[in-house]
Amino acid sequence: MSTHTTTRAQTVSETLSSVIELLENDQNLKKQIRESIEPIDDLSRSAITELNKLHSAPFSQHKEICENSINIISKTQPLWIDVAKLIPESEFYRYQFASGPTMRNLTTSIVLARFILHDELTPSHTISNLLGLQTESTSVLQLSAEDYLQGVIGAVNELPRLSINAVTSQNFELPIKISSFINDIFASYSLLNLRNDALRRKFDSLKYDLKRCEDVVYDLTLRGLTKPRE
Repeated sequence: MSTHTTTRAQTVSETLSSVIELLENDQNLKKQIRESIEPIDDLSRSAITELNKLHSAPFSQHKEICENSINIISKTQPLWIDVAKLIPESEFYRYQFASGPTMRNLTTSIVLARFILHDELTPSHTISNLLGLQTESTSVLQLSAEDYLQGVIGAVNELPRLSINAVTSQNFELPIKISSFINDIFASYSLLNLRNDALRRKFDSLKYDLKRCEDVVYDLTLRGLTKPRE
């Protein structure tokens, strides 16, 4: 084998080895990030489980259920610090695949809980504060616009079921509040130029949620049950 061939083989080996090392390091980092998010996912599932009680609990317990869910979510704050430590500066979007689904689920729970508590749509900066994402220790992390918008739709998807169950519990005011809330959200989303396919598909689900809730209110109106209770 000639000297040139030997040198070339060494160069190829060194070049590929360095790239393979970078790939392995990146894969290890992704694994560490996913593992660091697992305890946050556990808390997110606990918050969702708590909110599921809304569908069967009397209205008098809704406030306590929603506050419990928010308190569970607040426990994720120190865990996000652990996640932030692993992500290189200015490379959040490279690793967003790991945190995005979790942030969407947490957004859904917060928006749903705070709608029941305050009859309002929670803005993204409030959610970021609740998650502890706007501190010096978590500055590399952020709640992206897409994750927020998808999370809001996720909360709306839960409301038709709650509206129906409210009627079963003789709570005729909540379905009206829900219908109005979804109508406002649908109107605002309709003004957006949604080019993202995933977000567009999620938006389409709002049409059916709105119709289901309007049907509930229409039925209550026909039965003369839409007046506020004394």
